[in-house]
Amino acid sequence: MKKSEQQLRELNATKDKFFSIIAHDLKNPFNLLLGLSELLKDSLEENGTTKQHQYIDKIYKSTKDTSKLLENLLIWARTQKGIIDFSPTEENIHSLVDKEVKLLNQLAEKKSISLINKIPDGLTVSVDKNMFSTIIRNLISNGIKYTHHGGTIEINSQSVKENNQHFIEISVKDNGIGIPSEIQDKLFSISENISTEGTENETGTGLGLILCKEFVQKHSGKIWVESEVGKGSKFTFTIPTIS
Repeated sequence: MKKSEQQLRELNATKDKFFSIIAHDLKNPFNLLLGLSELLKDSLEENGTTKQHQYIDKIYKSTKDTSKLLENLLIWARTQKGIIDFSPTEENIHSLVDKEVKLLNQLAEKKSISLINKIPDGLTVSVDKNMFSTIIRNLISNGIKYTHHGGTIEINSQSVKENNQHFIEISVKDNGIGIPSEIQDKLFSISENISTEGTENETGTGLGLILCKEFVQKHSGKIWVESEVGKGSKFTFTIPTIS
C-alpha cells in the first residue's frame, strides 16, 4: 500500500509539473514573443534602429529559451512513456564534452564566461551518446545562467572506486551565485517546483536537472550538487566503468 501510494504521488507530481510547464512556462514566452513582435512591427516607421534592435534581442532570447524548454519537454515526455532507447557505446568523453562546449560557447561569450574542458583527451567510457550529451548540455547551460559576467565554468573528471566498483566522476563547476542549502536536495525532485532567475533574469523550469537525474540513473550512476551561496556550484555525476 505504501509503495502504491508513493507511486501515485510521483505520478501526480509528474502530471502537475507537466501542466504547470504548459500553462505557465510555455504560455508566457509566446505571449512575450507576440507582444514584442507587435511592438517591432509598429515601431518600424516610428522609432530608430536602436529601439528595434532592443526588441529583436528580446525576441531572440525568448525564442532561444523557449526552444530549449520545448527540447527538454519533448525528451522528458518520451522518458515518461518509456520510449527512449538506452544504447551505450564506447565514446571519447573529451570529444563529447567539447562538442557541447562549442555549441554553448556563443551563449557563454555574451556574458564573457570561459568554458574550460579539462577532461583528458584519451578518456573513453561506455555511455549512451545522446543521453550523456543532454546531461552535459543542461549542466553547462545552468552554469552559464547562474554565473556573472567574466566567470568561469570548468568540466573535469576523475576515476573513483566505491564498494569495489570503478566509476568516472564528471563535474561541471562554476563560480556563480551558488544555491541555498535548503533547496539543494530538492533540485532533482519532480515533486518540487524549484526555479530561480539567472544573473541576467534568465528563467527556467528545473526540468533540465530532472532529465539529468533520469539519464544518469539509466547509466546506473548518481548525481549530486555541492554549492555555497556567492561562491558557485559544482554538479557531479558518476558513470560505472570496467576496472
